Amino acid sequence: MEYSKHIEFYELYKWSGHSRLVPDLIWGNKKLAENYLQKYWLPEQEYLRIWKPIQGDIFIEGKSLPDKIYHTEFEIIASRGGCLFLEEDFLQLQKVMQEVGEEYFVVIQHSQDFTEGEPMFRMKFPVNISWEELTSGNYISAVLLEMSYNEYFVFGSKPTWGKYSANDYENPLDIIGFKPELAHIFQEYFKQAKEEQEEIKELLPQKYKGLIK
Repeated sequence: MEYSKHIEFYELYKWSGHSRLVPDLIWGNKKLAENYLQKYWLPEQEYLRIWKPIQGDIFIEGKSLPDKIYHTEFEIIASRGGCLFLEEDFLQLQKVMQEVGEEYFVVIQHSQDFTEGEPMFRMKFPVNISWEELTSGNYISAVLLEMSYNEYFVFGSKPTWGKYSANDYENPLDIIGFKPELAHIFQEYFKQAKEEQEEIKELLPQKYKGLIK
């Protein structure tokens, strides 16, 4: 199993005491963890054949902040980050994915210096998944969703949008990129007050400031 290392490695993870989703007392339920991975693990061959080419159409390979990670035709919306998803921002993105006609979305962990030797996440979820189901994998879903330094690419089958969780950047950020024809959809579901938008803009690397419309 491609995910067997995840089951063993994260069972006794040093970060477990900081989880809000899975209290320390119930951390380590291997049955829940394995069931979750059986359902939602993205096999390497499927990733390479179907999803990696889409990823390459959205994101510039090998890049992370402060470099540009989106191709030049993408506009962005940015917000404060720190983890892959909170319930509110997941539900916002879910509505967008449903509106643009996605059936599945994938979560691909981006390698970082400190992740060398750690099992990396590569997951595939149905767009209509509930928050309760998304968080049902005990320590596996807790690490995936809450680990405050892991960075991820999130995207679907359409190479017109993507989300990058830049959690290890000096100012943790969520950056959603989209092509101009989808701007009205993302701006509808990710509304920001002018003050908030200006505040976030100051946290962005210089190369990103002109991408906010």
